[in-house]
Amino acid sequence: MVEELHQRGFGKLRVMPSESPSGLYWRCSFIDEKKNHELSASNWISYHEGQNSKEELKLTTQELTDLFVKENFNFLELCKGQNNEYAEWYSGMLKQLDNEELPYTFIDWKLQKVIWETSNGKKIETSPSEGKYYF
Repeated sequence: MVEELHQRGFGKLRVMPSESPSGLYWRCSFIDEKKNHELSASNWISYHEGQNSKEELKLTTQELTDLFVKENFNFLELCKGQNNEYAEWYSGMLKQLDNEELPYTFIDWKLQKVIWETSNGKKIETSPSEGKYYF
């Protein structure tokens, strides 16, 4: 969905995926490039899954993006614009993931400055300016 949002002109949207301390839950927050606003994307997805009898969402990427834009337009207005460096890095990062593999930049007790790790143990280098978004 984020890749689709970047393509729709919300290039200043950044992603901060993390794990809970227990390692049982994956969290994902979206932030604007200025780090002034944050939105819990994982809570948004959980809410919509709950609306559908606790089943996994069965929407296409475009349908999910349309719904997200409709419900979070004010937040996304803060993310309008381009950041080609980040969008290209993000797209490349997605291509490195296996099916059902989740990336994370930190766990509550461990902050990564220059890499994202994944649920399968991969290490993915971030874009050069990424570290400043986690402090």
